[in-house]
Amino acid sequence: MTVQSLPRTLIELRDVTREVRRDVSGSKDKAKRLLTNVTWQLKQGQRVGIIAGSMQEAHAFLDCAAGIATPQQGDVLINANVSWPLGSKGGLPSALSGRQNARFLQGVYGHGGRQWQDLDQIQKLADLEEGYFDKPLKSYNKFMRARFNLAIALVFDFDVYVVPKQFAWKSNATSERLLRLQEALRDRTAGKSILMTNTDFNFLEQFCDEALVLNQGSIAYSGSFSECRSWYDANISKAPEDDLEQEQDSEEGIATTDLEQDILDDALW
Repeated sequence: MTVQSLPRTLIELRDVTREVRRDVSGSKDKAKRLLTNVTWQLKQGQRVGIIAGSMQEAHAFLDCAAGIATPQQGDVLINANVSWPLGSKGGLPSALSGRQNARFLQGVYGHGGRQWQDLDQIQKLADLEEGYFDKPLKSYNKFMRARFNLAIALVFDFDVYVVPKQFAWKSNATSERLLRLQEALRDRTAGKSILMTNTDFNFLEQFCDEALVLNQGSIAYSGSFSECRSWYDANISKAPEDDLEQEQDSEEGIATTDLEQDILDDALW
């Protein structure tokens, strides 16, 4: 008789509460609570979409799960090689060139003997204007920087991929650049655990077979993706809000509101 081992827990959130503080004109900083006493586990092999009425809440969940944000209360236990949120700026020095930053990250996350292959793949995915791979990041426009940030995250191997909303992740993409990045995402995450959020549920469903619904900072529902999408439509009954309030600066990459996304030209990607 063969005994099958249970899937191991890769990420565990225990009673996590996450707040952010915002400057309010004429008064002291005001705290906004994004997560309240959230307890949840990601098991090996799970591919989970985060459906939420607030992208701030969804991204707070991803940031805690990836270990890049510390909750005010509770604990996050990580027992895997987890990616940083794909496309985020991170701590890359803007005075260094794309090649120099890519070489540094390859030394940390890449495999020995693959430096030139990895750097070549980053350069191709980022599809920068001629000569810019050897120019400082601070000279990149926001579209170039966004593509570079995505490219460096898609080259290295992780057990869990954390994928926040990015303009590149949309189901109606037509430009070659967007489609190339999406294909790289599919190849890189094949057979891996994934934790992902998006306001485009059709795109989210291409990668996730499970989901959980966040509502007012708590997990309101979890199950299969189709069940969670139906529950959200029936009980939340509004389109997800892009309420990131310009969290990202122009160097970090993309605009965050629906209006701005409507006028962005796919070809810039």
